[in-house]
Amino acid sequence: MKIRLATLIYSDKRWYFFTILLLILTGSLFVKNAFLDSITNPQEIETKEYRPAVGTRGLGLSRAYISNVDDATSPLWNPAGLASLDTGNFIYDLSQGSLSLAYPIKSIGTFGINILDLNYNDRFLVNHTSNPIGTFELGYNQALLSYGRKFGPIKIGASTGYTRAPYKTSLWTPNYDVGALINLSHNSIIGIQYRDINGVSISDQNGVLLRSLHPQLAVGTTIIPHPVIRWHSCYNLTSPGIGTSLEFVSGAFSANVGSLFSFDSQSPIQSWSLGLSLKQWGKETYYSYLNEDNLNYRHLLSIGFTFGERQKKSDIIIPEIDAPNSTKESQTTERSDDKAKPNNTTIKLAPEETDNSRPINGDIKPNSSVVKSIQIAKKHNIEVELMLAIIYVESKFKPNAVSRTGAGGLMQMVPGTAIGLGLKVPNYRNKLKPSLDGTVDERFDPLKNLEAGLIYFNQLREKYLNNLTLALGAYNVGPGKVRIKGPLISRGRIYADKVLKRKSLYQSNKALLNNDINRLDAILNK
Repeated sequence: MKIRLATLIYSDKRWYFFTILLLILTGSLFVKNAFLDSITNPQEIETKEYRPAVGTRGLGLSRAYISNVDDATSPLWNPAGLASLDTGNFIYDLSQGSLSLAYPIKSIGTFGINILDLNYNDRFLVNHTSNPIGTFELGYNQALLSYGRKFGPIKIGASTGYTRAPYKTSLWTPNYDVGALINLSHNSIIGIQYRDINGVSISDQNGVLLRSLHPQLAVGTTIIPHPVIRWHSCYNLTSPGIGTSLEFVSGAFSANVGSLFSFDSQSPIQSWSLGLSLKQWGKETYYSYLNEDNLNYRHLLSIGFTFGERQKKSDIIIPEIDAPNSTKESQTTERSDDKAKPNNTTIKLAPEETDNSRPINGDIKPNSSVVKSIQIAKKHNIEVELMLAIIYVESKFKPNAVSRTGAGGLMQMVPGTAIGLGLKVPNYRNKLKPSLDGTVDERFDPLKNLEAGLIYFNQLREKYLNNLTLALGAYNVGPGKVRIKGPLISRGRIYADKVLKRKSLYQSNKALLNNDINRLDAILNK
């Protein structure tokens, strides 16, 4: 179903009006600093300028990187972007000599460090015209400490640090930045950046003014009309200019082309850029080409990687269940299966069937064999409620369920994925009419199907950096249709919502939880 762009942007009016109000408030608070020139020092007027833009990816997007910041370089454009990280990130810009490091701390927020132009003589470390990436003029030294955190659909961030001018006699001067990101919907984001809030006046040891960096206020938007297409734009209010870029994303690879329109008489009227990026196996590479008349360099290159443990969910929740009347806890023996082999096969599952589960009896108590269900959840480090919710949405606890796409069993495994995970599946002429004998087609052995399904789901959860919603969506529509950081297509999002709602229902309704544990355990012990 096609969705009009306007519908995507204004799907939630509350956040639209909130955004407008925030923009007006921000402009009214800072208009004095942002739009008025200082006249206290004639030399300051002559040296008036803005802090230069730094960062391969941001410049390659024609500076339209205010609303889509999502890596360690975020503080250089909008510190709120740090809140998008769920693992550590390190990026070194070979062309501009900038080092960026960020790491999220669970329940606290994400911290970032940025150090720019370590060698003040040349940003590529060696001052020679034969540099393959280009020779840079003397640059500003900067050191920033940043913080970002998410509050519902809003991400906020702030940076503080020191800046010095490109002179050996320059002193360090403090600077402050703030930013915000607001998710208007699943397909549209708005970003706000305010740099050098109070302005930055850089002097030498004798008090002579060397540079005066004035505040900058910019607003950016990102619109995602299709999972592989992203349109970014940015409007700079203080140094009037518009940057826009169209980005195409396919798996680990992305490419973009953009244009920058400047209304400042000291800058080019129009320029263009293109960028390429590759993110694979925790490594990332960015390349950008800039076509700006006033630049001596045109090629930018940066490399990076992710590190550290991904932000884990809380430990699995095991419900308190009344034990049966016995002096000794019953023991059950798990059946041992060969470990499944990883596979990148795309899995497609059928839409959820009509709920025909039997009524819930609040007085039902789990029997002693419930231990098996809990042990399986523990073995695969998954919450019991989440495991049950996936089974419920996939098959309604029907071990012989077969979907319209040929997926079968409790976890609705398609033949290719099941084989890749170590299950025995015949080569069917008609996959919609499989053998329901678990010894012939092991997808219909409830225990083997469940174990393989949980192994596959955990592979997806790791692939999507422990983002539960993305992992669930990929389980439904296939990982080939879901990027590492989203977004989800509508079918995957609907599926993920169903699973998470069922999981929440289990957490709030102990009788329902106990009942479905009994149902699963009865199936596993047949």
